[in-house]
Amino acid sequence: MDHVLLSGGASKDPADRLSEELRSLKSASGLTYARISEHTHYAKSSWERWVNGKQFPPRDAVERIAVVCRADEQRLLELWTLADARRTAPAAPVAAGRPGVPGEGDAASQDRRQMALWSLTVLALALTAGLARSVAQGRELRRGTLPGGGGV
Repeated sequence: MDHVLLSGGASKDPADRLSEELRSLKSASGLTYARISEHTHYAKSSWERWVNGKQFPPRDAVERIAVVCRADEQRLLELWTLADARRTAPAAPVAAGRPGVPGEGDAASQDRRQMALWSLTVLALALTAGLARSVAQGRELRRGTLPGGGGV
């Protein structure tokens, strides 16, 4: 008998929906984590993390549990693909100027960036001045004209 995927909440995060589907499959199958582990060759502790949404499962594990639980493998893999794409996509920038929401347009964030830029500029100038002084002293030392150094 094929188990049908039970949840259909389109508004939820795909990774949350995937873990819900895995929980539903496990529950409907009546299998323990140990039995699922025996049939899939993944550790029962891994299954516990994946089913409870603590960690994102590998694609192969999702394929295997679909087979073991006689679920709609294609539908489950589509959900996995959607969740994986959302999980690995770069985070969207926060809209500028929204009060109370830290982001790129946030005044405090801009102040921190400006302070960091000024700090880096001062550091670069200090390093440049120190390097120039060191080079000048090296030349004077080679010529024997360093103050207090006397001639060679």
